[in-house]
Amino acid sequence: MRLSWLASIPAWAKRVQQRRHWTLLTVFEGILRILFKCAVKLLSPKKLRQLQYASFRARLVLKEVLRMNNALIIYFSRTGNTEKVALAIRKGLERGGLKVTIKRVEEAIEEDLYDYDLVCLGSPVLHSLPPPPVLKFIRKNDRRYRDAREVYVPSPKMVNKNALVFCTYSGPHCGIHEALPAGKYIRQFFEHLGFDVKGEWYEVGEFHGWEQGSTKGMLGDIRGRPNVEDLALVELKAIQLA
Repeated sequence: MRLSWLASIPAWAKRVQQRRHWTLLTVFEGILRILFKCAVKLLSPKKLRQLQYASFRARLVLKEVLRMNNALIIYFSRTGNTEKVALAIRKGLERGGLKVTIKRVEEAIEEDLYDYDLVCLGSPVLHSLPPPPVLKFIRKNDRRYRDAREVYVPSPKMVNKNALVFCTYSGPHCGIHEALPAGKYIRQFFEHLGFDVKGEWYEVGEFHGWEQGSTKGMLGDIRGRPNVEDLALVELKAIQLA
């Protein structure tokens, strides 16, 4: 959510300011904890209740300021598995009150990820990594933001910039362990940019074109996955995230 008083500041300056705000909020929270510990010993019960009420109201205001309002879902899907999950996430986020934009990875190559409060990037797994179109998207945007000096050491988190990673996998040989490297690869891309990664979601998907991979693999019979129950759970998790 953008603050109105930042509207006239250039984009790069806003991002530096957001990182500073995150640090200031952390320091401020630490100071409050110390003050409350002192207040418990020094204030009367009446004064302490008044302080607690003021703190409660301040937390509500801060929570509203940092609430997510818009989301971008980017995905690549060759067989339809990842697309099903992406659409379920969109449905859940919209039910949770977010304005959602959804694009295939080739359509989103020029999107400024910092324009959104939540960015979701979904990919199938190919030999334990994202497939070439997703790798191309990540590498191009990694260079783009590094050239714009948006990558800081040690990757400080930005205020209200969140990400979600979701992968579909069949795991015929090693199960979930075939998918984890792909999810971690995408995660570190977002963390380099200062996004707070809210989760890595790994969803089972049928191995299209290889029946043995869908019936005799590590996960057993996964034909038809992700199924209605899988997608309903994804939607529920998206509502909770929103």
